[in-house]
Amino acid sequence: MGRSIGSGPAVELAAEHPVAGLVLIAPFLTIREVFRESVGLLAELLPEYYPNRDRIQAVAAPTLIVHGQQDTLIPPHHGAELYALCRCRKLLVTPQEMQHNTNLFLKREFLVAPMVQFFALPDHSFEELVVPGWCFKPGAEAPGGPVDFARLP
Repeated sequence: MGRSIGSGPAVELAAEHPVAGLVLIAPFLTIREVFRESVGLLAELLPEYYPNRDRIQAVAAPTLIVHGQQDTLIPPHHGAELYALCRCRKLLVTPQEMQHNTNLFLKREFLVAPMVQFFALPDHSFEELVVPGWCFKPGAEAPGGPVDFARLP
């Protein structure tokens, strides 16, 4: 997982090593392109350490990209273009109200729900858990008799 500048090392690692999945939050195409959009030709003086635009094509792992539409630091088109270049199974999530440094856990739609659904993570459900009333009565037994928790898988 890599967020913002951390998307560079994350893409590089996923391109070079077998990983189970890759999550990119507010990623960039290249550092130079981020700067070019704000300082123009001066960006050409910067060395290019993380060419995500080129390296994303070598990633074989399922890739989730989350980029907020209100991001003013790294424009959202960077995430969309990386998504288009990605050759593996992929998902792009672009929350309308998400900014560059928005708390990802503020709304489950930002990261948690897409990640759980895309990667099919086990043991998680967004459905409300309903506990039967008999569980709260002292000495009550489950319908069908007592439950032996030691024998459960």
